[in-house]
Amino acid sequence: MANVLDRAVGFTCRAVILLTGIALLAILTANVVARYVLESGGFRFAQELPERLFPWFIMAGVALAVQKGGHMAVESVLSRLNRQGARILLLVGHAIIIASYAVLGWEAMGVADIVSIEKSPVLGLSSSYSYYALALGCIAVILTTFALALRVAVIGPEAMPTPDPEETGI
Repeated sequence: MANVLDRAVGFTCRAVILLTGIALLAILTANVVARYVLESGGFRFAQELPERLFPWFIMAGVALAVQKGGHMAVESVLSRLNRQGARILLLVGHAIIIASYAVLGWEAMGVADIVSIEKSPVLGLSSSYSYYALALGCIAVILTTFALALRVAVIGPEAMPTPDPEETGI
């Protein structure tokens, strides 16, 4: 079950990153070229669209970082516990993460509802899209954290992912 969740979340997040990354690159590059070619000084929509796409790009990356163990962690207590103690601490930590992201996602949906009447001046896009990205990103983190918790419960603390050294910048 954990592998199925990870594959589904990973595939979706990679697709979101690829699509939004290509769109951001294309829009921003076209706007730079247009500044020099067009008398208007660029595309008016090129300011608004990246603001709506970037949160999707970021939240997909957050969920992928959770899968790979790429978020910062303080493990001084964890390293001093025996295997069973480490398992319990990790499971409690995962439960806290799931609860926190559930609250954050719920609140993001509430804010999305409040700001849905705000529209961008050029494209007329609702301001709620960014908050939907946050809410869906929270769901992706919850699913990924749940998959990690399942592995820790069944296998033990050694099931926790360790990021590749080239991804940590160390």
